[in-house]
Amino acid sequence: MFAHVDDSSMDGSPLLAIRDLDVRFGGLRALSEISVDIYRSEVVALVGPNGAGKTTLLNAISGLLGDSVSGEVTLSGKSVLHSHPAAIAAAGVARSFQNPPLIESETVLQNILLGAHLWLRYRMVDQIVRRRAVAAREREATQLAITVLEFAGLARVIDRPVAGLPYGSRKIIDIARTLMSSPKLLLLDEPTSGLDVHERELVQNLLMELRKSTELAILVVEHHMDIVRATADRVIGLEAGAVLAVGTAVEVLDSEAFRSSVVGTRHETPSEPFIDTTIVRSAG
Repeated sequence: MFAHVDDSSMDGSPLLAIRDLDVRFGGLRALSEISVDIYRSEVVALVGPNGAGKTTLLNAISGLLGDSVSGEVTLSGKSVLHSHPAAIAAAGVARSFQNPPLIESETVLQNILLGAHLWLRYRMVDQIVRRRAVAAREREATQLAITVLEFAGLARVIDRPVAGLPYGSRKIIDIARTLMSSPKLLLLDEPTSGLDVHERELVQNLLMELRKSTELAILVVEHHMDIVRATADRVIGLEAGAVLAVGTAVEVLDSEAFRSSVVGTRHETPSEPFIDTTIVRSAG
């Protein structure tokens, strides 16, 4: 319902492939030799301490860092490195943000409809010479927006202005808006930060439902490990801009290497368990 049909990733090849990705801001190396594969119909969680480079990786995939990025980034086998962010979005990458940019005076429905601009594809002149076609497309978009809002548990506030809505509702509106473009890949940047227990449960249920009922690939930065354990097929642990561990939630989150990284008291010994950082697709 919410994802592009893309036969190129049905042959077992990754939807998103990142190879030897580096990000440098002047003399600062923010990401170093990142190699990651993301497959259709899986949820992959990015975890790690503050400053590990999680949001920077999302920004690099989204095309927001320009020439600061080197390496290789392909989507459905086609390079998107150094493509304009709008072109990357049109190719099927949707993105949420830690602080959702919403239009305060508009209703929830109108804010959700903003996510449909990539596939409405009509010009101003079309509103004059092709009014019936435009009206039909707008009705279709409105119905999809209503479906998305129901899917996200927001139908009760559909006609309310977003101004004054709780922070948790705003975050979920931002996530729901990303679904309007029928993306292939969904990038979620700390979707549960600042939410209460009930709101976090809504986001967790939404992630689980998307995984079950769509072919979306989801890459999510998440600090609540209970949500990571409940939703993620694979987990990528980052530390100081480099891949620390890749595996299942249990393999990564329960490893001594990751726990030491998070609390900042890492003491390596020859016998310390460490997760292989090679690119591995989960068995599930």
